[in-house]
Amino acid sequence: MSPSIWTRPELEEQISIYKAALKACASGSSYTIGTRSLTRQDMAAIRDHLDYLAGELAALDRGAGPIFVEARIPRRGRPYPPRGLR
Repeated sequence: MSPSIWTRPELEEQISIYKAALKACASGSSYTIGTRSLTRQDMAAIRDHLDYLAGELAALDRGAGPIFVEARIPRRGRPYPPRGLR
């Protein structure tokens, strides 16, 4: 699995939101996340996303968390003058 794009607090928040959505759908009512409305028929999609989030959380536990790369661009002068100044 590739490195996670999530932090632990973000994942925990998403998991709690999707667990609440699953609970609401299981009781027969609909649930809204942002502009998206989820109903009983979407329980499989909610479970799939919970599995994805659980996998991402496991990846963080294994140490495959977000990777931050610092780029250094060397400052060098041009070896030749720009085209308009030749």
